[in-house]
Amino acid sequence: MSMWTSLEPAAITVDPGSVARVRLRVRNTGDTVEEYRLRPAGAVAGWTRVEPDVLRLYPGAEGTAEVEFAPPRTSDAVAGPTPFGIRVEPAEHPEIRDVVEGQVTVGPFSELRCELVPLSVRGRWRAKASVAVDNLGNQPLTVSLSGRENGDALTVEPEPTSVQVAPGRAAFVGLNIRPGAVSWVGGLNKHPFTVSVQRAGVPEPTELRGTYLQPSVLPRWAMAVLSLLVVAALAFVALWFRAVPKVSTSAREKPGQSQKLPEKEKPSEPAPSKPPEEEKPEEKPEEQPPEEPADDGAGEPEGPTEQTIRSNANGGWYLQANGGSQVDGTQIGQSPEWTGDQFGRNQWWTIHHYPEDNTVALESASSPGSVAQLKENTNQVELWAADPEQLTSGKLPPQQKWRLMDAGDGRTRIVNMRNNECLTDLQNDKGALSWKCTDGPDPRQDWKIAEGQ
Repeated sequence: MSMWTSLEPAAITVDPGSVARVRLRVRNTGDTVEEYRLRPAGAVAGWTRVEPDVLRLYPGAEGTAEVEFAPPRTSDAVAGPTPFGIRVEPAEHPEIRDVVEGQVTVGPFSELRCELVPLSVRGRWRAKASVAVDNLGNQPLTVSLSGRENGDALTVEPEPTSVQVAPGRAAFVGLNIRPGAVSWVGGLNKHPFTVSVQRAGVPEPTELRGTYLQPSVLPRWAMAVLSLLVVAALAFVALWFRAVPKVSTSAREKPGQSQKLPEKEKPSEPAPSKPPEEEKPEEKPEEQPPEEPADDGAGEPEGPTEQTIRSNANGGWYLQANGGSQVDGTQIGQSPEWTGDQFGRNQWWTIHHYPEDNTVALESASSPGSVAQLKENTNQVELWAADPEQLTSGKLPPQQKWRLMDAGDGRTRIVNMRNNECLTDLQNDKGALSWKCTDGPDPRQDWKIAEGQ
């Protein structure tokens, strides 16, 4: 044995965001000059520093190094006791290296972030939303949720009503929203609602506010058309009864001779022709212009439709705006599962075609007005709000425009106009990238665009 080590103290406590230090003593008990390299080991090595990290000692000499612990105020520094080690490696005699062990206890802290996704929901009979609960602290949190209704106009029910979230993790709680009454006529009704998120041990809850949009079953234009049809029907009936022909005769009976004419011969008498002025009403039933309003222009095109974009790899992953977020910079990722309306139709896309340069823009259905683009100076795909006039005219910047190229067998390649790289499925929910287009078939660069799953 050519060295002696000691850690003073062997156990220490430190709060996240703070710094704590212990002293490491090393003594050269050999008979030659030795150089000792000091390295942190264990789960806390990422936020542990040894200064100095090299001690050069003569025989019988003793050196001291300072071990500094600086846990970050994030979920990476888990609350509670954690063992650590300092590896002492002699340069001349590496076979006698040693690990000095101790224990550091990280203090707890709590930080919670909640978000309502989406902020506005729409439905005639009911709607669904979600609450994203992110635990940014370093200890598990228990959270309970409750919906605060707007009188009798709305019912908001979380499912489940409580959830436990591990450090650095997120949980999603569904919301079932139902109106108190069905709106049959009257256009669009807006109902504000509030969701309270209560963290265990904290008296004041976090309140999230949203809006439920309830369209009427019968829109106003349908009532206008129905009214016109009723007026047209009444006008038609009136004209019909006015147009019934009246038959008259100019024959007169002579006095004293009425008994000479049998009753059965009266129908054989020729009726005089109708006066010209009484024949005109028969032509009026042909004039029925009030029925024209029934044509409401339903045959006209309604513009771009919502579609899904699905890769050709491993059963097909759906391109999505992660979590249904509407914030600029939200990552565009992929999911192997069809989530429907859980995140505000975040797996539906409106594809705007611009024939003048044969390009398209990919607008997220869960965030109207925001399109998929390449992040500045990277090949990462993110969500960003587009200029409304540019989205309509197609004069978007190159990072927001794409070109669809036929890959055969019903598949399409989606090429960005900034770097001419293909949209590539990474088979995870973190984020999609643009990558150099391959020459042959590539399931991760071949996409299927459809109007459904």
